[in-house]
Amino acid sequence: MKAPAVFTTAQRAPQLSSFAIAAGLGAAVGLGLFIVEGAMVLGSGAVGLQLPTDGPFAALFAAVRPLLPSLLGRVLVVYLVGGAAVGLGAGTLAQVFGARSRLRFAVLTVAELAVLWALLGWHHMVLRPALFDDVRWLRVPLEWAVSVGQPWHARAVAVGWAGVHALVLARRWRGAFDRVTGAIAASLVVLLGSSVRTAPAASGPLFVLVGLDAFRTDRLQAFGAKGGVAPNLDAFTRDATVFTRAYTPIAQTEPAWRSLLTARWPFVAGSRYPLTAEARWAQLPTVASQFSLSGYSSTFETDCSRFNFQPESSGFSTRRQPPRGAINFALEKLRFRVLGLVADNAVGAWWLPELIDNRAVAGLYDPQGYGDRLAARLVAAADRGPTLFAFHGTAAHFPGDPTWPHYRRFVAEAAPFERRLRMVFTPIASGAVVGSPGWGRPESEALYDELLAQADQQLGQLLDALKAAGLYEQAFIVVFSDHGESFHADVPELAGATPVHGARLTREENQIVLAIKPAHGRTVATVDSLVRLIDIGPTLLDAAHLPPLPAADGRSLVPLLEGHRLPEAWLYAETGFTHASPVAFDPGHSGTAPRTFEAYQVRPDGVVEMTDQAHAAVLAEKDVGAFDGERWLVRSPRTDGTTLERCDGDCEALRQFLTLTLKETAP
Repeated sequence: MKAPAVFTTAQRAPQLSSFAIAAGLGAAVGLGLFIVEGAMVLGSGAVGLQLPTDGPFAALFAAVRPLLPSLLGRVLVVYLVGGAAVGLGAGTLAQVFGARSRLRFAVLTVAELAVLWALLGWHHMVLRPALFDDVRWLRVPLEWAVSVGQPWHARAVAVGWAGVHALVLARRWRGAFDRVTGAIAASLVVLLGSSVRTAPAASGPLFVLVGLDAFRTDRLQAFGAKGGVAPNLDAFTRDATVFTRAYTPIAQTEPAWRSLLTARWPFVAGSRYPLTAEARWAQLPTVASQFSLSGYSSTFETDCSRFNFQPESSGFSTRRQPPRGAINFALEKLRFRVLGLVADNAVGAWWLPELIDNRAVAGLYDPQGYGDRLAARLVAAADRGPTLFAFHGTAAHFPGDPTWPHYRRFVAEAAPFERRLRMVFTPIASGAVVGSPGWGRPESEALYDELLAQADQQLGQLLDALKAAGLYEQAFIVVFSDHGESFHADVPELAGATPVHGARLTREENQIVLAIKPAHGRTVATVDSLVRLIDIGPTLLDAAHLPPLPAADGRSLVPLLEGHRLPEAWLYAETGFTHASPVAFDPGHSGTAPRTFEAYQVRPDGVVEMTDQAHAAVLAEKDVGAFDGERWLVRSPRTDGTTLERCDGDCEALRQFLTLTLKETAP
C-alpha cells in the first residue's frame, strides 16, 4: 500500500494520539526508574560516601538538606523528559508495524522501549562501566563488557534493529521510502557541511594554562619513558620548552594553585593544606586579577572542585566548576544512572552541571564529552578578544574511574574486577596496610596510567580545537602538573594502598611536569635549571607584558625560554595534610592531627573547612625543607618535641636559605 502524499486532519489525529501514548508510556517508565533509583540512592545500602547523618556529620547534612529538593526535582525532569523522548522513539519504531489498535500499539511500544533502554545500557556499560559497578544482577554482563566489549557491538545491534524496521517500512511505503531516505541524506549533507569551522582571524593574545593533576614526569618520553601513556602531551612537549627540574613548594592541589596564582610561598599565601579556611588566606593580588585589570577575559574551569575551588578572590572573571562544600561531598552519593544514559550531553550539562560535569560522580561524568564542551568554550573565549583560560583536569584523582578506551590498556585482566573499575580508597595509618589479593603497587600504577591517559585525551581535545580554529601557533600555552604522586615504593608494607602526595618532601611527590610553548614557537627545547611552580604566574605576566605581582617569591622564566640564563634560585617546600599520617613512613615523626571528619567544620553556607584545633595540629606535624636541584634539606618535628634535620652532603647553603626564607617572607 502506498503512503498518501499528505495527511488530512482526520488522519493526523490517530497519529498524534499514538505519539501521545508513546510519550506517556516513556515518561511513565522514566518515573518508575526514578522511584527505583531514588530508593537505592537514599537507602542505607547505597553506593557513595556512606556517611552517617548524626554526630559530626549532622552539620554536613544539615547544609545539604535544603538543596536536595530542587536538585532532585531537576533530576526528575530529566527522567520524565528523557523517558518521553525514548518513548517517542519507541513509538516511531512501533508505527512501522502498522498497529491498528491502541492496545497493540501500546504493546509494541513497550517492547521497543525495552530494546532501546537495553541498547542504551549496553552501550554505556562499555563506555563507562563505573555507572553500573554496584548493580549486583548486572555483574556478569558488566564483566563481559569490561573484558571484551566494544562500543561498536551495541551500535551494530542498533543498526541491525533499525534495518529490520527499514525493511518493513520499505515494503509498506515503497516510493515514499525513497523520498524519505533521500531527504534524510540531504539533511545530513547540510548538517555536516554546517559543522565545518573556518579558522577565525586572531582576536587578541591568548594564554592557556592547563594543569593536569598528579601527573608524574616519568610517564613522558621527554623524561625517558617509552611512551604510550600520554601521546598528546608527548607531542606537545616536542613543540614546547620542557623544564626538566620543575618542582612545587607543596604537593597538594588547592595550596599549590594558590601559590601559583599569587607567586608566593604557601605560608605567605595562607593555604597550607586542602580545605584551609579561606579566612586564613592572605589578601594578595593574583595572576588572574592582573590579566582581568588589563582588559583580558580570564576564565577558570575544572571538573572537580572538592579540593580546588577557586573563589572570587582568585581573580578570574569567569569560574565554571562544581559546587563547593557539603553539597559536593553529598553529590557523590547521587548516582542516578539514567542521567548517565540520556543526560551525558550538552543539554544535560546545562540543566544539571553539578552532576554531569562533576568528575566526583562516578559513571555519570563523561570525560570525552566534557572535553569537547571545554574545548568549544576555550575557542569561543579566544574569539572574543584577549584571553587567559585556565583548566584544572583531575582525572587521576579519586574516584579515579577509567572510561573507554582506557580501562583495558594497562591493568591486567587478572586483577580484582572491582579495582579495575575504580580507585579504591585505603586509609593509611601506622603499620602495614594489606591490599586486596592480586593488587599491589604495579597494579596501582597501571590504574594510574589509565587515568593519566584519560587526562591526556582531554588535553588532546583542547589542543586539537585550538589547531582547528587556527589559534594554536599564536597561543602561549603552559601545561603543568600541580604535584606528582607516590606509590610507596620505599615502604613495601604499603603496597597497593591509595597513592599519596603531600605527605613527604621527595622527587616523586614534588617534581612536576612543566612545558611551555611560547606564541609562534619555542627557542630552546629543554631547560635544566631548577624552576618552581611559583614561577609560572610571573612568566605569564611577563609574556603578556603586564605589570608583575608585587613582592612575588616567584620570577619570570621568559629569559630561559629565550635561551638566556638566570641567577640560581632554590625551592622552599613544605608537606601538606593527607590521609596518610607521617608516622606511617617515619615512626618517630610527630603525627597528632586528626584524620577523621572531626577535623572539619561546615560553615552556614555549606563550605567545609578545617577547624582551628586541627589547623594547629597540622602545622605542628609539617615538614619544611629546601631543595637546590640535587639534594634536600628537610626538618621534621618529632614525637619528643625536637626537630630532626636531614641532608646529604654539605648543606650549609641550603640551611641558610631555608632560615632566611622563613624569616624574611613570613607575614
